[in-house]
Amino acid sequence: MFTDSTLKAIFAKTSGHCHFCGDRLVFKRYGWKGKTALAGAWEADHVVQRGKGGRKSADNCLPACVRCNRLRWHRTGKDLREVIFLGLIALDQVKKRSEAGEELIRLKAKRLKSNQGRRRGI
Repeated sequence: MFTDSTLKAIFAKTSGHCHFCGDRLVFKRYGWKGKTALAGAWEADHVVQRGKGGRKSADNCLPACVRCNRLRWHRTGKDLREVIFLGLIALDQVKKRSEAGEELIRLKAKRLKSNQGRRRGI
């Protein structure tokens, strides 16, 4: 658990913006627990992930919105770039309403439903 002063130091590094997407964060919305809207909610992202030897210190953390931080999760830089690249291709297909795009829309809905069920213990 970070102290309030450590969280302020992490938050200040990007002037209160997610270091991935640049969205504005709300300092008081640290540590989203799934009970409120995501807008402005943030977490301390470990630049070098703890599972890869990174320390849990302000030196190794930057503020990230909950969505970005949880999408990154344990992924390596190479894997994250692949996710972004494939996401760009997928987005183009969705916008074109191609057969692949329609299937991606269906798969997204299925994934979101599955995620909600998992969170409720279904």
